[in-house]
Amino acid sequence: MGSLATTSPKSPRSVFSETQKRKIHHLFNVLDIDRNGQLQPNDFVNVGRKIVVQLKLKQSSRSARLILLKSHRLFVQLLADLHNPELSLTLWDWIAFFRDQIESGDDRILRHYIQRTSRHIFDLFDMNKDRLISREEYANMLTIYNISHKVAIQGFEELDTNSDNFISADEMVEGLTNFFRSEDSEAKGNLIFGEWK
Repeated sequence: MGSLATTSPKSPRSVFSETQKRKIHHLFNVLDIDRNGQLQPNDFVNVGRKIVVQLKLKQSSRSARLILLKSHRLFVQLLADLHNPELSLTLWDWIAFFRDQIESGDDRILRHYIQRTSRHIFDLFDMNKDRLISREEYANMLTIYNISHKVAIQGFEELDTNSDNFISADEMVEGLTNFFRSEDSEAKGNLIFGEWK
């Protein structure tokens, strides 16, 4: 008599809550730099350009070109994750992607997206490349997304879970994970992209 094959059970199916939907909708609005109701390559590249100015880099420098390339690549990878052949994403596409990932019971794509986005944000915000994000670095970078200094500092304090006045790479991942996955409206990390309520 043959042995029965066993498969590991899928994690229980989650529900995409109204809190999660509102946070995802808010992030779409933050990323839609030109406010045309679509995420397009220029939204991401224009953020890269603002970062270059913020860092006082020469447009033609290798560092500036690398920031623009990474910004564009983040958008292209997002299109790949969404299996979207178009060069734009609507709010519906955006919300449906996160809803499907959260409700699927298989969070590999979402975990990969969080890890990749966390690395990208961390690298951009860590202006002096000391592998930590200071309060000033964090607030300065969020001004690019039109997020006020006061709200940026609140977000920083939520992310700084060990209260050492810096955000580590691990704290950034934890905060992003809470932002995307937590149904708790008071979860640490909910203010990472500004006030969403």
